[in-house]
Amino acid sequence: MYFDPGIGSLIIQALIGIAAVCGGYFAFAKTKLKDLFSRNKDKQTESKNLNDDEL
Repeated sequence: MYFDPGIGSLIIQALIGIAAVCGGYFAFAKTKLKDLFSRNKDKQTESKNLNDDEL
C-alpha cells in the first residue's frame, strides 16, 4: 500500500481539527453545567432573601 507524502499533513490536520472540536464541546458543556448549578444557587438565595424580608 502506497501513501502519498501529503497524507501525513492530512492526518495531522484531522487530528488537530478533532482536538479543537472536542475542546470546544467540553468548554461549552462545562459552561452549561456551571450555569445550571449557579441558577439553582441563585434561586435558593433569592427564596432565602424573600423569607428574610417577611420576618
